[in-house]
Amino acid sequence: TPPQTVRVLASTTVPETWVVSTGGCVATDPAGCSDSRGVVFSPNASSTWDNIGNFALDVEKNLRNYSSNWDHGNYGFETLALGYLGSDGPIVESSVIAGLNTKDFYLGSIGLSPQPLNFTATDNPAPSLLGSLKIGKRIPSLSYGYSAGAQYRLKKVLGSLTLGGYDASRRPPNDTITFTFGDDISRDLLVGLQSIEYSDIKTAGRPLLSEGILTFIDSTVPHIWLPLSVCKAFESAFGLKYDNTTDLYLVNSTLHDALTKQNASISFVLGNRVRGGETVNITFPYASFDLQVSSPIVSEPTRYFPLRRADNDTQYTLGRTFLQESYLTVDYERSRFSVSQARFEDGAVADLIPMVSPNETSATATASGTGSDGFSRGALAGTVGGAVAFFFLVVSAISLLFWKRRRRRRVQEEAVQEAVKEPETDSGSSRSIIGGELNTEFGDGKYRPPEVEGSAGSRGKLVEAEGNHGGIEMEGTGGGVELQGSGGVAEMEGKGARAELDAVHVYELPAGEVKAK
Repeated sequence: TPPQTVRVLASTTVPETWVVSTGGCVATDPAGCSDSRGVVFSPNASSTWDNIGNFALDVEKNLRNYSSNWDHGNYGFETLALGYLGSDGPIVESSVIAGLNTKDFYLGSIGLSPQPLNFTATDNPAPSLLGSLKIGKRIPSLSYGYSAGAQYRLKKVLGSLTLGGYDASRRPPNDTITFTFGDDISRDLLVGLQSIEYSDIKTAGRPLLSEGILTFIDSTVPHIWLPLSVCKAFESAFGLKYDNTTDLYLVNSTLHDALTKQNASISFVLGNRVRGGETVNITFPYASFDLQVSSPIVSEPTRYFPLRRADNDTQYTLGRTFLQESYLTVDYERSRFSVSQARFEDGAVADLIPMVSPNETSATATASGTGSDGFSRGALAGTVGGAVAFFFLVVSAISLLFWKRRRRRRVQEEAVQEAVKEPETDSGSSRSIIGGELNTEFGDGKYRPPEVEGSAGSRGKLVEAEGNHGGIEMEGTGGGVELQGSGGVAEMEGKGARAELDAVHVYELPAGEVKAK
């Protein structure tokens, strides 16, 4: 109070909201910094800001450029409204907000993970944004459907985010398979990338991936991180040149013109494991890889190909670029998710499908049934649909905006089983709902350091630190849209509904803005 409107991206990894704070744009930054970063939020200008303190964000610690230092956020409780001012969107009191001063994450994020947040400075865990909406009976379950949008499609297709359900108009009715969560809480939206194939006007089905790998879907970052051998295969197919200074594949105008004429496409084949079983094919045109990078990475806007060289299997990641052409549906209460090819139809009308909690006993839930994809859906849109809040946080000229951050928790090191029953292994963690609270035990001590009172990065210790280590948040202008996010998954004991659902309004928000009031 008074309201401040900001634009953010979606993060499938963090539970809270990130906004760019006043330290995110300083006098030495280029003109228009605030607008390019989604508009700066000023906690000091809000009478309802309840400060918690400065704490480490502790995200993307496995990825190069994000891991050399600890990025920090100024955390506090604030009133959060989704949608434009006056759009009658949901309002969440005492929502956890992190103000970013770092440029490693150039835009803010709206967190889609349901994990509660623990701070050493507070006595009780704070609910995630998704959890607050569920507790407040604004959504029927801890679930969402998300696609990042594609500015190169039709009339610049915007991103779509549906909380408590999904938009059936954005995905095919039958071409969907169900994935189980990985065991590692920091890499839960884990899929088996079984093959990658290249095709153009002269070539069909050229393999770029020789052996299947486990990859993590994470909208928090824009890039696709793959093994060096796969990157080399991309280099050969597209004529890419690696730039050691920026750690990116920069594309000059000559190469861009050639690639446009080449009219190539790439197909990613995903399964629940690295080989065998049901699969889904996601195909990408070259336009989805035609993005731009600008300040602070380079001085002038420059085209680049959003492929990154992974050092090891913990870095294999499908970022926002992947979510331009795919639709992600996540059901935390059933510990499963689906990935399908995104649909693009001119003039398509949203078909919002609520996903009810597993043990919802109301007549509407009983009547809802289960779809062919295994996800529960509401058959009575006027009743069950009325219990769901649907949010469409849309992109402006270039990016779909949402909020993101990772909570700090006390961690206990322990070994865990591999994320998927394949030879590849990935250390992880287990979660459960105990006594109505989501508890977490980590096995990934390397990348998620223990929270110790007074230790570096602990949310119990106030620090003044800013990460300027070259992390990358880039705008995709002209050729593509940049997408953001990753998911925090929760295994729920009993899989029961946290709250009885009343009939509340369905919200279709006209634009992708979030307001701290």
